[in-house]
Amino acid sequence: MHVFADGISKVTLSNNNLRIQLTQRGADESTVEAGTLIIPASQANNFVNGLANSLKELDSKLKEAREQQTQQ
Repeated sequence: MHVFADGISKVTLSNNNLRIQLTQRGADESTVEAGTLIIPASQANNFVNGLANSLKELDSKLKEAREQQTQQ
């Protein structure tokens, strides 16, 4: 399943699960709920760190690709 989200409206902890309300920007800049990402609280730290590390690696690769383009 694919969910497009460009924002977060709320983060709560319930029944040992981290619940992240995802949003989308709708018509006229309104906010539309896109779904809820549910992560076991015991795994939240690993999940967030894994996501952050993946984004850092992606950013590094994008910078490298830009540098190669400017050198050509």
